[in-house]
Amino acid sequence: MTQCRLLLTLWLASLLLASPASANQQYNQGSEFAKGIKGQEQSAIGGFSPASALPSYTSAPPESGYYGGVTNASTDLTSQGNTALHQSEIGKTITESILNTPAGNKPSMDAPFISVGTDAQNKAESVTDGSFDGCIEQKVTHTEYTNHVCSRDTRVDQYCSRTASITGQWKERWVETNAFISTQVPKSGFKKSTYCASGCGGNHTETTGYIINFESTPPFNENITSATISMSGTPSQLSWKIHYNSKNQITVLTPSNGTPVDLWGATTVNTNDKINGATSGTNRRILDSYDLLSTGKATLTLTYHYKKMVSERYFEPYITWSETCPFHKAEGALTNTQCVDGASNKTIYVEGNPYTMYSDCWAYKDTYLTQSQSEGSCREHMNNPACTIANRQCAYTLDGFCLHENLTYSCEHKTTGAGVMCGGTFFCKDGSCAQSAAGKNNAFQKAVSQLAAVAAAGKDVAALNGADVRAFTGKAQFCKKFAAGFSNCCKDSGWGQDVGLASCSSEEKALGAARQRKLTIDIGEFCSKKVIGVCVEKKRSYCVFDSKLAQIVQQQGRQWQLGVGFGGASSPDCRGITIEQLQAIQFDNLDFSNFYEDLQNGSAVPEDNALLQRAQQQIKEQVNNHAGGAQ
Repeated sequence: MTQCRLLLTLWLASLLLASPASANQQYNQGSEFAKGIKGQEQSAIGGFSPASALPSYTSAPPESGYYGGVTNASTDLTSQGNTALHQSEIGKTITESILNTPAGNKPSMDAPFISVGTDAQNKAESVTDGSFDGCIEQKVTHTEYTNHVCSRDTRVDQYCSRTASITGQWKERWVETNAFISTQVPKSGFKKSTYCASGCGGNHTETTGYIINFESTPPFNENITSATISMSGTPSQLSWKIHYNSKNQITVLTPSNGTPVDLWGATTVNTNDKINGATSGTNRRILDSYDLLSTGKATLTLTYHYKKMVSERYFEPYITWSETCPFHKAEGALTNTQCVDGASNKTIYVEGNPYTMYSDCWAYKDTYLTQSQSEGSCREHMNNPACTIANRQCAYTLDGFCLHENLTYSCEHKTTGAGVMCGGTFFCKDGSCAQSAAGKNNAFQKAVSQLAAVAAAGKDVAALNGADVRAFTGKAQFCKKFAAGFSNCCKDSGWGQDVGLASCSSEEKALGAARQRKLTIDIGEFCSKKVIGVCVEKKRSYCVFDSKLAQIVQQQGRQWQLGVGFGGASSPDCRGITIEQLQAIQFDNLDFSNFYEDLQNGSAVPEDNALLQRAQQQIKEQVNNHAGGAQ
């Protein structure tokens, strides 16, 4: 279409150049008409009715409210601007666009659609201050937006949690404790004897006295801390004289209620030692006590107190940490650690007893970068300030994480033409204005790309001789990613610069080269090797094609337009496109920009601007020829 337009321009120009007399005649007619209406300006202006001549004319436009009069030095439009921003459809659209634009993808101030606005703002005064006079050189600019598709790896952050808890174990230890052993004097250990208390050998009545003796031995060989004696079951107290090894006589009064009475302390006793005691008296209570002690109805108890080492069971608490990771940590890099349960005391109960411990942090959240965002095939658009992300979709996921995404960038392009503005009317000086007005830039490249794609498909179909006719057939290839470390044979850039690539096979390196040439389609990622339930090796799968045209038609046409997928990650389906599918693909909607580089390298295909310049040069040469060589 562009070529036809240019040929038509050349044909019209040749007709004009071939008939100079006809052009002079038309000029004379115009001149006579101008003379005829000379002097009619005032009458025309005096009888002019704007309402009848100008569509939608009004003598009180809304903008008149912004004018404060000649005495007002300036007009503040802040409130009107804020109202328009929050209430008008355009203002709401701008606000929504700003809020929904992802972080890191804010438009650059150098972007054309922003610079146009700032330029208009800077030149606003010259439009309104009345300084315009006559015809001025002016450029006409047209803005065109084109969409470009690409794909890249996404940034994947995964998280591990570390949680502390109080636990412990039971242990045994030896401790010194107070112990005692009590021994009763056996009933057979008591002896009774008599003696003459008074009137002995005289003429007076003799008084008989009674003696009760007992004998006992310590139950062990031990360093005792103290010893006591107690008696119970007798009707009255008895005063005993106690000898330890026939020495250390102690006189004690033993209550009948069994209350212990101290004997001695800090003494070493032995089973060979003898403890003897005796009590005597003339009253009947001595006989009654003897009867009770000798029959076992009353008791006399010796108690020995000492220190004893015993084994004690005790609970020893301590803090243990447990970690939960949904992935193999070796495949990522730790980027951040955050305490999510801060310093405090915590208590547990074991067999009803509380155990409290303190920790500076009881739980951590660790962030690991398991995949970095790559540029993929999006580098050109990511680095272009005139391009913004218009759409993004996840291409495939693994374990709930998006690993690869397809993006559509909207890029702004300007076409500019030269001309003059006279009295509110723009006059084009050359054919570039038509190019600008049409808003077509490099349309020739897109047309050639579409034709090349159709031709390539036809070549594939012809080679198949009608048997299972398919075009743009690819083949499946794989690359591996080791979980233990950063050896990644699926990198889309930096090949030969990463030490981890030394272990990659020649097929994987060839696949890397194909990815850099934009000949591949990412299919997915899967675990290819597990050890004890842990994935130690992953693989990515691709469909590899012979040309960029095949890749473009397969991905954008087959997958995105027709919804025909490429199978699973472990078994890609890289089959060709059928004739029916080719006919259903809308080639006008395909982005062939990745093919332009090959198109330019393969042949000298000019851009539309170059074609325009060539046409202008040809017109100039014809003018010179008709003018006798005058410049």
